[in-house]
Amino acid sequence: MYVEHLHLRRSLAFCRVWGSHEDHDLHVHDCLEIGIVLKNELEYRFNDQTYIGRPGDVFLCRPFEPHWSFSKPDQPFECILVLFTPSAVHKIPDGDQLLMPFYTAKGVKPLIPANTIYAKAIRKAATLAMEAQEEGTATWMTLQFMHFIDILLQVNQYVKESQSINSGKLPPSEIVEAVGYLLDHYHEPLDIEKLSWRVGMGRTMFFKEFRLLTGLTPNEFLNRLRIQSASDLLRSTNKSIIDVAFASGFQSLSSFNKQFKSYTGLSPREYRKKT
Repeated sequence: MYVEHLHLRRSLAFCRVWGSHEDHDLHVHDCLEIGIVLKNELEYRFNDQTYIGRPGDVFLCRPFEPHWSFSKPDQPFECILVLFTPSAVHKIPDGDQLLMPFYTAKGVKPLIPANTIYAKAIRKAATLAMEAQEEGTATWMTLQFMHFIDILLQVNQYVKESQSINSGKLPPSEIVEAVGYLLDHYHEPLDIEKLSWRVGMGRTMFFKEFRLLTGLTPNEFLNRLRIQSASDLLRSTNKSIIDVAFASGFQSLSSFNKQFKSYTGLSPREYRKKT
């Protein structure tokens, strides 16, 4: 069972998945994903980088980032996937800040090794969340959400530590502030030029540092957030296409249709029918 066979029906889902070696194409999805390997080895490929995931390893998959995973012949894998959308944390104080590792590139590798305290804590929390669901505990959704927040906190602590070690310093606070602002306000009309003034940086330096941290220009980053929001609304609500467009921050239906198809390969209407 692979990720593209799973349909996210709510903003957060824990899934226990199994699989065996078979041809498997690169795939892209609009949700955020945390994968915890439980049994045997699982190869993860992110564009041109390949990692061998062993039991206890944790992988962070960014939205719209192509990735591929498969097991060795005759060694079926087992893992827990945590799939979620940004809306899962919108009502938590500073919740958007917990999503930072999934939208930044500088000093952030997709692998959290099994021997770190962070991976061990994430595996424990994911296992408890999965068990609560499988046992049908009366409050399993509440328990799951509690473990989900614990997982995000562990991811954030690991990323902060690895950024400091790998780069010798943390990213400029102005850029971190800008990313946080976009995560909070992507659904509003935004002027990227004014955002650079807001955080106190010149345009050239702002664009350079923003790309270093996220791997994207500010406008590309903003469009991805809006497409991700629109995907979530198309999948989980009955809002009209034009209402989805405006709720996600697009100022015109034509712009929304064009951007959505460029990122997903489908029109909004086709995407809704598929999901």
